[in-house]
Amino acid sequence: MKLARRMERIGVESAFDVLVKAQDLKAAGRSVVHLEIGEPDFPTPHNIIEAAKRALDE
Repeated sequence: MKLARRMERIGVESAFDVLVKAQDLKAAGRSVVHLEIGEPDFPTPHNIIEAAKRALDE
């Protein structure tokens, strides 16, 4: 498949670099809370939800 030349300018997402580092730390026995990619596996605190609602209403 031939891609457009502009595709060469797209870099690697830095979140993947952070993910690799987090995995290394976890493998070394460190406690890691993953916030670098995707959605965390815990609910958003109520105060954060309310602050987001207020910001959207402004």
